[in-house]
Amino acid sequence: MSIHQRAFNTISAIMAERGPTESAMGDIFDFLLHYRCLLINNTIIQQGDGRVHGGPFAGMILPDPANRMQAPLLLGCYEGELHDVVSAIPAAGYQRLINIGCGEGYYAIGIKRLAPQIEVWAHDINPDAQRNCKQAAALNGVDIHIGGAFDPQQFAMHAGHRTLVWCDIEGAEEVLLDPVLYPALTTMDILVELHPTEDGHTRDRVPARFAQTHDIDIRQPRGYAFDMPGWLRDGSQLNQLLARLEWRGSATPWAMMRARTA
Repeated sequence: MSIHQRAFNTISAIMAERGPTESAMGDIFDFLLHYRCLLINNTIIQQGDGRVHGGPFAGMILPDPANRMQAPLLLGCYEGELHDVVSAIPAAGYQRLINIGCGEGYYAIGIKRLAPQIEVWAHDINPDAQRNCKQAAALNGVDIHIGGAFDPQQFAMHAGHRTLVWCDIEGAEEVLLDPVLYPALTTMDILVELHPTEDGHTRDRVPARFAQTHDIDIRQPRGYAFDMPGWLRDGSQLNQLLARLEWRGSATPWAMMRARTA
């Protein structure tokens, strides 16, 4: 059965079960949005050979790009609010990168390609993410340290080195990034994505802990005018908008916190 037939059957089942109600139409819209994005994602994979098209990581190979929605990563427009931070890393003098919540290694491997002199530690609690990260590192010919859950006591191991902490752990940043418990953080640059939790939003608590030791720049998600491949640039505006959709369920700004004393 084709992807189009499966989509038609799903919509037909929703209509048959719930009729033309507002909630049913909303679910159909969400489903069709996902369906259209999947088609765009598959086209990007076919056209681009699994390599990142543009942005600071252009040329990087992503493992098994059909495994999930990766259109913004493959196009190179993913999290455009961070592109200037990434582009400045090679000249920033960092010796070490600790990527906590590395996923499949998009940033850990991309930064290692940009700045080979940086020693990279990539951590993720998901064994599948660790395996994919190892595969991606091999595909891109880079050597990084890959491990599971990060023990915050290890921050001390990196004290005395010019270190960037890159943290995206779905709300657990509030537990991990504590300069009172882990004072080595006070001399490290920290880039952290801030997430909602059951107790509120970590944007209201985590940056405040570093106000005395860091200069803090809050970066909101934003659209990014990226270098599109020709087939997408010449197509519909709707496809161009959907291609960069990152499927965020809520506001997740980033805090770039630069230590005043390195």
